[in-house]
Amino acid sequence: MAEFFDLSGFSAAKNMWLVFGLSLAAASFLLYYLKKDRLALLLLTLGGFCLYTFGALTDPFLNFWDERFHALVAKNCMETPLMPRLYPELPMTELDPMVWPHAYVWLHKQPLFTWQIALCFKLFGVSEFTLRLPSVIMATLMIPLCYRIGKLFIDSRLGFYTALSATFSWFLLDLVAGHGTSDHNNVCFVFYVTASVWSWMEYVRSGRRWGWTVVTGVLSGCAILTKWLMGLLVYLVWGVYLLAKYRFQLKEWKIPQFVVALAITVAVALPWQIFTMKAYPDVAKVEMRNNALHFSTVVEKEHGQDGDFYLETLPFIYIGDKDYDEITSKAIDYTPLRIFHILILLAGFGLLVWRAGKWKKRIPLMVTVLFVYLFFSIAAMKLPAYPFCICAAGFMSIGMVCCFMEDIIQKFLKNRVAIFAVWFPLIALAALYQFNFTWYRHHHINRYVWWRSTMIENVQDYKQLANTLPEKTILFNVRGLNDNGIYCTPIEAMFYSGAVCYSFPPTEEQLQMLKVQGYHIAILTHLPVPDYMMEDDEVMKIDNVEVRYDL
Repeated sequence: MAEFFDLSGFSAAKNMWLVFGLSLAAASFLLYYLKKDRLALLLLTLGGFCLYTFGALTDPFLNFWDERFHALVAKNCMETPLMPRLYPELPMTELDPMVWPHAYVWLHKQPLFTWQIALCFKLFGVSEFTLRLPSVIMATLMIPLCYRIGKLFIDSRLGFYTALSATFSWFLLDLVAGHGTSDHNNVCFVFYVTASVWSWMEYVRSGRRWGWTVVTGVLSGCAILTKWLMGLLVYLVWGVYLLAKYRFQLKEWKIPQFVVALAITVAVALPWQIFTMKAYPDVAKVEMRNNALHFSTVVEKEHGQDGDFYLETLPFIYIGDKDYDEITSKAIDYTPLRIFHILILLAGFGLLVWRAGKWKKRIPLMVTVLFVYLFFSIAAMKLPAYPFCICAAGFMSIGMVCCFMEDIIQKFLKNRVAIFAVWFPLIALAALYQFNFTWYRHHHINRYVWWRSTMIENVQDYKQLANTLPEKTILFNVRGLNDNGIYCTPIEAMFYSGAVCYSFPPTEEQLQMLKVQGYHIAILTHLPVPDYMMEDDEVMKIDNVEVRYDL
């Protein structure tokens, strides 16, 4: 229990953001109880901003795996936004540029989220925090979006509890921090999918005005430009709603609005696809083929899981517990606690469906959740964050459990002071439990993560290299002593040093070729250096930097 409330392990500056966030959220509880909903939502949103800022400041390095690739591509996009590059130049062709971990033109993912990061780099400078700043902003905006979705679906009470669940979502916090195999790309995708559904709900509430049609189309297009065709999810919701409410009375469907919204979505997303097919046809075709393979083939073996993977990870994503380890590499045990969490979530979803009242709400909700989970369960490639695009439904389910607890308290207690005395600590504990902070600490402080100090030392060395290497330098031997050929370390080195980096030394012929092209050559000497480089006075030998990487 002591560990549950333990906030140690982070610096005073980071803890300040954490304490501010928790304090603002606690103040929002009081305002909600006093029925000051707008002020409660404002403080909750500000509290969420503080918590997500804490998350963005957690790791002073680029995380494994994807974050470092996204960071480097975004940095290079500052100069050439229409030419996303991983390697800033391609002086050597030994690495296959068609394979995304060492590509030149990098089309492995849709570009919107990297453009957003590049814009933050331009405005505020290149750093780990500015890399994560778009995620902080979008995660914060998820709070009022979830409030509005919950309010439109049932009432303002569900809206507040849905927003509260979004605020204390440990998984969203971890995505903002860039940890693991899911990061800013997923935050961006979740935001635009949620925003498109919110916009469509406003469209229905407004009597189906054209303005919301346009907004919905734009937001869906942005979702596609982040993570491909699942960004069309709002049209599934829209279509099922029309069938549930109007059956086959086609005159009531207002088909022109649906078509216009879809056309706007296509107009937002399609130009980039056409442009890349014409400008970079070879790379674009490879990535298109890989996208299709993800459904039928485990392209990366560590992402292959059993069919019940998303049921296993359901409680982890929305509630969590401190004993989960990495969940992409091995099966998850159904412990009594995790079964209880699953039952809580399913009960909340059942309450949500029941309280919705009208089938025009129930059917789209059930069909959408079922479709997303079935689709990703059938797909060969599996990652925990894939179905998180419908997290608003998960947050509403948790919100319904909170509504139920509030109803029970009010049923047995009549005095407002007594009700508050029971309700406040109960809701606060539920929020903190969902925050899953013990797990977060175990994965983000040096006491528990043995390689964090190594990563921090590497960053310091790379930044030192940035101040010593001349322009147009190629740096060789950028790999750890025991990295077993893992390709990610040179990516981080390129981000901080500004040099083109390779994990191996060049051949003698390659060395001469690079000199003719006008490159400065440098090599780290903590690993073996060929004699022809040691004897070459034009090659800069760097012996005060040792890349440490022993994952």
